[in-house]
Amino acid sequence: MCALIGTAQMTSGVTVPVLPLYLDGHGIAVGVLGPVVAAFAVGRVIANVPAGLALRRFPARAYLWAVLLALAVVTALTGLAGSTATLLGFRLVAGVFGGAAVTIGFALLVAGAPADRRGSVMATATVVQMSAGAAGAVLGGSVVGLVGPAWTFTVAAIPALACLLWDAARPATVYWSALAPSPSSASPPASPSASPPASPSASPAAATVKPGGGALLVALCALSFATFLVRFAGEQGLVPVLAYGSGGLTPFTLGLATAAGTVASLAAMPLIGRWVDRGARNSLLLPSGIVGAVALTVLPLLHVPLGFSGAIVAYSLATSVMGVLPGVVTGETFPADAAGAVIGLTRTAGDIGAAVGPLAVFGLADLAGNLAACVLLGAVFLAAALAMAVALVRRPAPVVAVGAS
Repeated sequence: MCALIGTAQMTSGVTVPVLPLYLDGHGIAVGVLGPVVAAFAVGRVIANVPAGLALRRFPARAYLWAVLLALAVVTALTGLAGSTATLLGFRLVAGVFGGAAVTIGFALLVAGAPADRRGSVMATATVVQMSAGAAGAVLGGSVVGLVGPAWTFTVAAIPALACLLWDAARPATVYWSALAPSPSSASPPASPSASPPASPSASPAAATVKPGGGALLVALCALSFATFLVRFAGEQGLVPVLAYGSGGLTPFTLGLATAAGTVASLAAMPLIGRWVDRGARNSLLLPSGIVGAVALTVLPLLHVPLGFSGAIVAYSLATSVMGVLPGVVTGETFPADAAGAVIGLTRTAGDIGAAVGPLAVFGLADLAGNLAACVLLGAVFLAAALAMAVALVRRPAPVVAVGAS
C-alpha cells in the first residue's frame, strides 16, 4: 500500500526535471511553467475530499486500481500535448487522479494499520514517500536524455503500473478489507430489549470522536497546512535563495545538505515508529515543533556552510516526525469509515498551504527582509505543533499500546 502511494507521487516527481525541456521543445514560453505546476496543485485540491468521501461508496481495491490506471494513462498521454491549453488540461487531470490516489491510499493505510503498530506503519509510509520522491527526480533526470521529454511521461507511469502488477500477484488484503463490512453485520437483528450491536468501525479509539474529534480535526488540518507551507515556501523556495547567498553554499553542497537531511530522517524513522507505537505523542510533537521552528528562524543568521547545513538537517528531521503523527492520531481517533474524509480534508489543507505559502513568504521577504520571512515560517510551524498538542491533551486518551503520551 505504501508503494502504491509512493509511485502515484512519483508520476509527478519524474516529470519535474522534464517540464522545462518539454516546453522549450514545443516552443512554449518557459513562463507557462508556473501555471502548469499550479494546475497540478489545483487538481489535487479539487480531488482530495471527494475522493476520500467516495471510499464509502466504492469497493476500495477496484476504486484505487481505477484511479491509478487513469493516472498512468493521463500521465503517459501528456507527452502528446502540443499546446499550452492541452498541457494545462492534462496536468490538471493528472492532479485530480494523483491527489485522489494518495488520499485513498492513506485512508486505507490508516484504517487498516494494526492499532499497536500504527507508528511503524506510518513511519514506513514516510520512508517510502521520501524515497519515491528522490527516486522520481533521479529517474526523470536520467531518462530524459535517453528517450526525450515526451517519452519520459510514459516512463513516469511505469512504476505505478508495476506496483499494480505486484498487488495483482500478492494483494494487500489487510488494507483492501479495512473498510469492508464486518461478517457479523449479516446476523439476524437482535430483540428490541437487547443492546444495539457495535458498528463495524466501532472501537475504543472511535469512542473519542465526539468529545475531541472536531478540535482535533482542525488541529490536524493546521498541522498539514503548516508542514506543506514550510516544505514548499521554505525548503523549495526561500532556503535555496538563502543558501546561495548568506549561507555560503553552492548547488552541490546544498544538494549534499538536503541529502543528509533525507538520510537522517530515513535512519530515524524506525526508532520514531517504535516510539510512537509505545504511546509517544506530545513527547515527540513538542520537541520537533521547537527544533523545526528554531532551525527555520535562524537560517538568515547562519553564515557558515556547516551551520546552515546543520539547520537544514534539523528541520528535515522535525518535518519528518510531523509527517508520522497525523496518520497515527487519525487512525486511533476516528472510525475507519471516516478515514477517507479526514485524510481528504487534511491533505486539502496541506495543498492550500503549498499554494499560498510561497506567495506569502516571498511577499514578506520583499517587504521586511529574509529574517522576517523565516520568523513567519518558524512561527507557523510551532503554532501548528502547539495547537495539535493542546488538542491531544484535551482529547480522552485512546486505547493504544502501553506507554507515555
